[in-house]
Amino acid sequence: MSSISTVSAELHPASSLNRYRQSGRLMPLPKVCVTLSGHTMKQMLEDAALATAAGADLIEIRFDNLWVIKKEIIEEESSDESKKGKRKKWEFEPLPLGHVNVESCLNSFKTALTTPYIFTCRPRRQGGNFPGEERDRIAILEQAISSGVTFVDLEVDIDSDIRLKLVELAGESTKVIASDHLGSPPNVDEILATVDKMTPLGSTVKICYRLTSRGAALRVLEAARVVGGRENNVDVALMGLGEGGDWTRIHAPIIGSSLVYATMEDSFDVIKEGRINFEDLYIAWDLLEYE
Repeated sequence: MSSISTVSAELHPASSLNRYRQSGRLMPLPKVCVTLSGHTMKQMLEDAALATAAGADLIEIRFDNLWVIKKEIIEEESSDESKKGKRKKWEFEPLPLGHVNVESCLNSFKTALTTPYIFTCRPRRQGGNFPGEERDRIAILEQAISSGVTFVDLEVDIDSDIRLKLVELAGESTKVIASDHLGSPPNVDEILATVDKMTPLGSTVKICYRLTSRGAALRVLEAARVVGGRENNVDVALMGLGEGGDWTRIHAPIIGSSLVYATMEDSFDVIKEGRINFEDLYIAWDLLEYE
């Protein structure tokens, strides 16, 4: 039995899988959003074309990544014979706020993208790369909403009055994703309480935890299973980064998650960070008979 199948058997008893198979229904698959890699418009648009060709349901533009340069550095050779050889690492050099022509970039995305897309400009406090003050970021979010983006990601820790104005600006034209990026997941009841608190704040709730163990990943999975069994008025995406982060994406169909984030990248770093390649995700779902 493959490692993926082993994990599935541990998390989901045969009876759960059999109920789906015996019902004669296809298991509903969540929508898959590809987060664009790259730190230039050219790189992002090329990645968007790949994601669209592959069949992504949504694309996420990490607009804040336009303000960093990704530089490759080589670690020095280890004196330990068993660890000899040079290893590649990456560091990110921030760029000044004026480096990005926001209006021009928004117009380029609007013209080039045919797949519905999420506009995200993540602040550093939530793990992003935006270098400016919060007022600068809010102005960019306002521009993006006014330009007609399909979705806008609004963190729940934005000042409540300012966030309400952004939601009102979005109106019916732009759907709001209420997001939060947190540390290690607490117990299941606390995760569920966080979901409930965020539910009125957007049409989609996205919570991403920093995972440091498989046990932490299991807590997120169990909370997602409970949420997936509810009659929800909003879409919910519970996930993690780090050890076991791929579990929260691979098993999304069986626990009832509405949305999964993937990448077109296929490097070892993707696995190490708990993310998953778009095509690998569908391969896993096929192997597990989730589709």
